[in-house]
Amino acid sequence: MLSIRLEIEKINYPKCVEALLPPLVEHCAAKTHPNELDRFLAGLGAEAVSAACAVLDRMDTDERDQMVVWLAGSHEERMRNSANRHLSELLGGALIEIGRLIAVDRPGSRISLQAAQVRIDYPALLKSPVVKDGIDQIGNENAILKGAAKLAVQMGSRMPAQSLEKYCLSLLNAGKVKGRLMPVLADGLRQAGLDITLTDMVVESDDVIRLPETLPDASCSAAFEQKLMDSLAAWVRENRAR
Repeated sequence: MLSIRLEIEKINYPKCVEALLPPLVEHCAAKTHPNELDRFLAGLGAEAVSAACAVLDRMDTDERDQMVVWLAGSHEERMRNSANRHLSELLGGALIEIGRLIAVDRPGSRISLQAAQVRIDYPALLKSPVVKDGIDQIGNENAILKGAAKLAVQMGSRMPAQSLEKYCLSLLNAGKVKGRLMPVLADGLRQAGLDITLTDMVVESDDVIRLPETLPDASCSAAFEQKLMDSLAAWVRENRAR
């Protein structure tokens, strides 16, 4: 299978909190066996979003990124379905399907999104208008790729699977095709509540990171969990004392 790494240039932290936190608070309140953070968020109830948006200013960039990773992990299915739906609308069918979509926090740099277990219908994708237009727009500097891609379109499923994958990978990473896919993926993620701007997309032939098994609840580090609760509690004390 393939993996797609989506590099993030900008995150609208308040918009992400406003969209993704309320369903999580409701989920925490409905848990039979809540942990300390679950109980804390459930206790905040309707105040949770205001409090979380306020404490964003008290966090450094890495801590804000950790919050987005935590929120995104709690809504993986919602984000994945929205991204797949937008891709299907663009391509005219489920030609690219993402199996997992994980936000990855990389210390010292911006977070990225890792789309893994990506299934692609190579013959159909090569015949899609988006990819065919991208092939036509390849310049003379990539004449070899252009010729090989046109041959792959003509041969379709008669071409060996490895060769089809090779040419599709090259096309998906080419500027013209990538330029059509990236904004569509960003729109799908934004509709799901993850308000981000993408700066790059890299399609690779295998999963380059080890993804966790699907879990019923996303988790965050103990240090960040304590920092979040302390910041939220301080906001509550300040505002309820007024």
